[in-house]
Amino acid sequence: MAVNNPTGDHFNPPSNMSQDFEEYYFEDLEVDELFWQTNKPKEQQIPWRKTSLTEGRNLKTQKIYSFDRKTKVFQKI
Repeated sequence: MAVNNPTGDHFNPPSNMSQDFEEYYFEDLEVDELFWQTNKPKEQQIPWRKTSLTEGRNLKTQKIYSFDRKTKVFQKI
């Protein structure tokens, strides 16, 4: 009979509750698209919305911040 040994399994996919992110440059996003500054689920994940070519709005504080066009940001898949 087969023994279930999760630590010894060679294929251990992430749980279905994990969130997948894709990396983009800030300049590649369209205006009004949502993005995150980190793709790490343990860190505080605050959503942002791009408001212009160089600005984004923090949706938690509703403040607008300037971004460099080559800043790496993340979008949920």
